[in-house]
Amino acid sequence: MSPDATLSWSPSVTDLMQQLPERRCIDVNGLPISYRDKGTGQPILFLHGLLGSADSWVLQMLGLSAKARVIAWDAPGYGQSADMEPDLEMFAEQLRGFIKALALPSLTLVGHSMGGTLAARIAADPVPLLDRLVISCSHAGYGEPADTPPSEKLVERIHILKQQGAEAYGRSRATHMVAHPVDPFALELAAYVAAGTRADGLYSATRMLQFADLRPFYKQIRLPTWILFGGADPVVRSDLSAELKSLTPQATHITLPNVGHAPYLEDAEGYEAVLAPILETSLPSR
Repeated sequence: MSPDATLSWSPSVTDLMQQLPERRCIDVNGLPISYRDKGTGQPILFLHGLLGSADSWVLQMLGLSAKARVIAWDAPGYGQSADMEPDLEMFAEQLRGFIKALALPSLTLVGHSMGGTLAARIAADPVPLLDRLVISCSHAGYGEPADTPPSEKLVERIHILKQQGAEAYGRSRATHMVAHPVDPFALELAAYVAAGTRADGLYSATRMLQFADLRPFYKQIRLPTWILFGGADPVVRSDLSAELKSLTPQATHITLPNVGHAPYLEDAEGYEAVLAPILETSLPSR
């Protein structure tokens, strides 16, 4: 689902988004998962965060597809993907099923924020379905008990989305996820993408992160792993980033300067410059 075309997005943003390939849908465990797919060659699969969708990766899909197959999924409850209960293992099983259904060999998996949680979870499998792991602006989950009520932030965001509408929600959330000053075009792109959020999907995914605890899983990851941090990320607190670094001594840690929680939009050139050598890294034999 894309933001309503009647909303007041600039022609430059709508023209760019129209260059994306059409969404496709595939059945995974009896439920639809939607995604965008462009290019040929070595596959790289992008997983978006709470404020995203497959559309989050528009610049990477257009910029990297000349030399790789770039795939971006819509997590459960986003785009045209079916809703799901707020359970990390259920989300992860959909991701495993999606990768199997597309038969992706030599896969590089890039998980941003919420997507990083899902990426880390399946990377810890005894026989992982990926070969390289990139975690971007993420953390280990909040690990709260299942009877914990929704946070005030979540209640407020659902209220804005339902009562003030998609555009107000998108612009509000985009403003709070980037580092300032920010390029106006990048800010509007982030707002456009966030405006496509569905309330039920946002609620379920946020609650999933509220309950998720990745701490036992990081030490089980044996894949080549890179963890990216936004140097001015206003969403993932510094203590969460520090904890993630301590939990992943085996990984390569990279801080992207002068960007917030959307480095793939705020500095797409710099983000892709980090990814390029990762895609070329030799893989250890399994």
